[in-house]
Amino acid sequence: MPIETTPTVPQAPVPTPGTGSVERALAKPEPSFIPPVLPSGTDNTTRPVVQDPKDIEQEISKAIETIDLMMELRERSVKFERDEVSGTNIIKIVDDKTGEVIRQMPPEELVNFMRNLTKMLGNFLDERV
Repeated sequence: MPIETTPTVPQAPVPTPGTGSVERALAKPEPSFIPPVLPSGTDNTTRPVVQDPKDIEQEISKAIETIDLMMELRERSVKFERDEVSGTNIIKIVDDKTGEVIRQMPPEELVNFMRNLTKMLGNFLDERV
């Protein structure tokens, strides 16, 4: 008696002529920013703005005056210090009445970390030499 076998993987149907896949153009992302069109003869590279040192000094003195005014209105002062161990510049905002440090930049924890890192680096270099 003959044994018939059936395929385990189904066969794909034979395509009917005229039914194929439709090819479409690839989608292109739309730019979110369209740069302005420059007049002919100019390039599109960015160049640093050169400022006169006198203008920079005026801007700095204006900023300092604004800070002084704001601190005076709130009865606070700004102190600038330098940590000698880590070499870090520290800015403190202090309450004029109590002398309490309201805010410090960078925070004390970070200054301590930088001190310890400086000591560790010094020990490492001393041991290698």
